Amino acid sequence: MLFLAALSRNVARSTALAVATLLLLVGVTPGASAAQAREEARSQAASAGPAHRFDVATLNLRKGMRVAGMRHDISQVIGGGASVIGFQERLFSRSALRASLPKSWTLLMPKGPTGTDDNPIAFDKDVWELEKTWSALLTGRTWRRQTGRIAHDQYGVVAVLRHRASGHVIRAVSFHLPNHLHDRRTGGPRYANRGGVEAMWRMASRVRAIAQDTRKGHQFVAMCDCNVTENRDTTDHLVKGRITRPLRLETNYSGRKGGSGIDYVMAERDSAFRIRSYRSYRHLVTDHPGIVATFKRKR
Repeated sequence: MLFLAALSRNVARSTALAVATLLLLVGVTPGASAAQAREEARSQAASAGPAHRFDVATLNLRKGMRVAGMRHDISQVIGGGASVIGFQERLFSRSALRASLPKSWTLLMPKGPTGTDDNPIAFDKDVWELEKTWSALLTGRTWRRQTGRIAHDQYGVVAVLRHRASGHVIRAVSFHLPNHLHDRRTGGPRYANRGGVEAMWRMASRVRAIAQDTRKGHQFVAMCDCNVTENRDTTDHLVKGRITRPLRLETNYSGRKGGSGIDYVMAERDSAFRIRSYRSYRHLVTDHPGIVATFKRKR
C-alpha cells in the first residue's frame, strides 16, 4: 500500500515535470503569452509584404487641417493596407502631421524652412527599414493657384526603404506636379503659363534622373497627387511624354478607365512588381480622395 502511494506520487511529480518542460519548450507561459501574441502579429504583418504584394498610397491633406481630421484620413488609408504614403504640398504642418501618424510610422521631411512645399513620405517602420533619405529640389520655382504669383521652391522627398521580412528595396519619391499647366480644350500645354510649363519640364527631368540613378534590382516608386493627369494630356508634352513614357511608368488610369480625374500613383513598369489594383477613399475630411495602389509580384 505504501509502495503504491509512493509510486503515484512519483508519477504525478514526473507528469508535472513533463508538462512544465513542454510549456517551456513551446514558450507558453502566463507572463509571456501576451508579448508572444504581439510579436507574432508583428511578424505576420511584416511577412505579408513584398514576398508577393505590398501597398503604397498617395494622399493630399487640405491645408489648415487639424490633427483630428488628419488622423481620420490617414487611418482610412492605412486601414486600406498602405505601408508607405506620399503626402503632397504640406505647408506648416510638420508637427500636426507627425502627431496624426501612428507610433509605428515615421515621417520623412526636408530640413529646410517650413515655408516650402515639402511633399513628405511616411512609412511603417515595423515593416520597412530606412536605408537612406534626402530631399530633392525638383523645380526652381512654383506658384500659388489662387494668385498665379511665384511662390516657394518645390521640394520632393526621396527615400530608400528595405522590407524587413523579404529584403525587397524600393526608392520612393513623393512630389507634386504644378497645376494649371494643361489647356482644357486641347489637352496640351497651356503656353500662356509658359513659366509653369517649363517648371513641369524641369521637375520631370529631375524625376527621371532620380529613377535612372536607382540601383539595379531596386524598385522605383513615384507618388504624386495632382490635377495634371494622364487622361487630360492628349499630347506628349506634359505627363505622358515627359515622365510616364520615358520611364515606362503606369498610373491608376492604366488600371481603370476614367480614373478619379485628380489622383494617381506611378510605379516602374519593368520591375518585379506591378500595380494590380487601386482603391479610392473619398469619405475623408480633405476634399481630395486618397488612392491606395496594390503592387503584386509578376508571375
